[in-house]
Amino acid sequence: MKPQVAVVPISFIFLCLCLSALGQTSRMDDHSDWWSILNEHSRGPRIKPSGHDLDARNFEIAKLDLAKVSFADIAARLGRAARIRRGDASSSREQACYVSAHGSMPTYLIFEFGEDVSNFYLFADGEGWKGRSSCAKSEQLSSDTSTFSGLRLGLTLEQFKAILGQPDSTADSELVYSRAVKTKSTPEQFERQRKEYPDALSDRVAHEKFDFYTVSLYIEGRFTDSKLSYLAVSKSGE
Repeated sequence: MKPQVAVVPISFIFLCLCLSALGQTSRMDDHSDWWSILNEHSRGPRIKPSGHDLDARNFEIAKLDLAKVSFADIAARLGRAARIRRGDASSSREQACYVSAHGSMPTYLIFEFGEDVSNFYLFADGEGWKGRSSCAKSEQLSSDTSTFSGLRLGLTLEQFKAILGQPDSTADSELVYSRAVKTKSTPEQFERQRKEYPDALSDRVAHEKFDFYTVSLYIEGRFTDSKLSYLAVSKSGE
């Protein structure tokens, strides 16, 4: 009698490979991630967002577009990294940290996803935090890493403003751009919103509700000795 051989579904093998490629996920119940704008202790300014749009190129870094990037895309581009979960409810966030593989001064690039929000952070070596040792070294990062628009560490205040325009808030060597932009829905977005809505709607009411949606944009730059040392970029609502 021939021994039976267990047959493992191809879909299961594919799932395992994907999970392996994305790295392990762990939970940290602390607030030491000072760089996160989702941190419960975040000191971000309370300002009313303006309606002026920001160039989409500000939201793309290392050939990764914040509007549509996922952890799988990040791992494929920068390498596998541990993922860390912090916070609860509106402060819930999941992060993947990368650090430059070479150079005397480490450069960090961290991607973070929360409830309907996608962020990335770029900063040089500085204050420590719990989980810093889990940052994955990436050959794709260096002190010259920049957004597609040219935002990078070391820019002066004037160079920073030349790319982004006049900030919405200025305080303590910190520039903040906070925008709420009304955006036309694609046909696919319109149909998805209408399908997910709990009540049946007439065509007129559906178009009134779903033809447009608001995208929240946020960029924060912190300066040390008049040079950019920290960059936070956030997009939500898409």
